Amino acid sequence: MADVTIEAVSAVVGQIYEAAYDQERWLGAVTGLRDLFGGSRSCIVRVSLQTLDAVASDLDPELNSQKGIEAMLRDPLAAASAALPLGTVNRWPPTSDEPAYHSRELWQDWLRPRDMHRGLVCNLFAFNGAHWLLDVNRGVRHEAFGAEDIDLLQKIVPHVLRAGQIGRQLEKTSALASAFSHLPFGVFLVNGHQQIAHMNEAAEAMLARPDSPLTLSECSIVAANPRDTQELQRLVIDACSLRDGAMPGAGGTVLVPSDRQRSDLARLVLSVAPFIDARAYGLASERCAVIMVTEVARRIAGGFETHIRGLFDLTPAEARLATALASGQSLKEITAGLDITVKTGRTYLERIFAKTGTRQQSELVALLKSTEPLSGRGR
Repeated sequence: MADVTIEAVSAVVGQIYEAAYDQERWLGAVTGLRDLFGGSRSCIVRVSLQTLDAVASDLDPELNSQKGIEAMLRDPLAAASAALPLGTVNRWPPTSDEPAYHSRELWQDWLRPRDMHRGLVCNLFAFNGAHWLLDVNRGVRHEAFGAEDIDLLQKIVPHVLRAGQIGRQLEKTSALASAFSHLPFGVFLVNGHQQIAHMNEAAEAMLARPDSPLTLSECSIVAANPRDTQELQRLVIDACSLRDGAMPGAGGTVLVPSDRQRSDLARLVLSVAPFIDARAYGLASERCAVIMVTEVARRIAGGFETHIRGLFDLTPAEARLATALASGQSLKEITAGLDITVKTGRTYLERIFAKTGTRQQSELVALLKSTEPLSGRGR
């Protein structure tokens, strides 16, 4: 190999870590690797049984077309690359397979015309039947990769692996932070093992409550009842079931605790749904799930009267009556407490029905309760 300076290696490693914090910079990183090794092309490829995608140093719409992708997936080496150990640099194709490889369609019609004669590859990451492969190629006029090239790339690969880990974590964290940080109900972003990538302020407050049926165990959400933990795990796995060419699971809803005898604990409704695909090396990787938490059968929170007054354009008197109804009081109890007649209370109620689009007290109470978010603050 040509002389490579420490400055040149440091510059490429810097590009790799820049890409960890900005997924769009992986293009610059793979281009830097191509130039560092004097190659013809370089890329990071995501390969599964059904699909292939890449961040490549050279723009090539034909190679990235459906026809080109199908040709690559048909070649036996596409499946064989999944068996390569993670983090280890290998010559590609293997010497033992090279004669057969050169006789096949992929080489003859697609790679040889693009001067992709010799390669070094390394598996970076595997998830849900897909793997991410780093590939550096040299052309026919370049010297073959030697032991020094392999040694240098092997020294750089740990930085690529670490940058990928940082990037995946940041993707999940920033997605929730930007979307859910200020919502007044609890939101958790988790992976398929219920491990929390991020949670908003209301979720933190819920976990801190002494009557919470949810706790943390080794960064994973655990319910007070083991059966509830198992059911939550089932819903999370379903919501995280990313498969190429198939819709993810729908998730679902669970009431925690399911044991009605646990009157010492708050009762929470946990709604689990697919959320995002975190990215690895600029390409989609694992599905995350979002868990949204609301509380049932609890007292009316402070500020609820102001909340519904603004939401439905109620007068102060109407908002006081509506709040009392939502807290479970009868109209007779409310009018006595407000020192108004039952007739006046019914007049207020008719106005509230008109403003909320409801027709009876039970419907009104259900509507009001459904608008009440879990703030978690001041508990």
